[in-house]
Amino acid sequence: MVKICARCLVAWPGGYRCDQCGGPLTHTSDARAKGLPEVVWRNQRVDYGARRGMVFRFQAIFLGFIIAVLGVRYSVGLSSPWAWPAAVASIAAGALVWWLLHEAADRAVKVWVLRKGQLSRRKLARVLLGQTVAGAKRP
Repeated sequence: MVKICARCLVAWPGGYRCDQCGGPLTHTSDARAKGLPEVVWRNQRVDYGARRGMVFRFQAIFLGFIIAVLGVRYSVGLSSPWAWPAAVASIAAGALVWWLLHEAADRAVKVWVLRKGQLSRRKLARVLLGQTVAGAKRP
């Protein structure tokens, strides 16, 4: 349960009083919390977005690893000239799946957290697929 201090605007995992200033803590769904500045809610979105991104990246690591390991396991049963290329291809496929999901999580967190309320849902996929690396120029 996340609570926010009304005086210093710091979020806490629970309790009744702020450890920094001693002010009362307000639950995020309380009516008094709706009047807090936008910076408080932006910080909340960043925290929750970062957590979701970490969970998704963790799943990407395991999915890429499982694809690579199962592909190598399958390639052992192939005939002699095809075993090695299949093993290398399965490792490359696992790495590609990991990289794609990792990049998708990074872009989704940036768009969802930082641009919430500024982006229509129709344009979301276009923004996710069209973002470039920071500093890179678009053609």
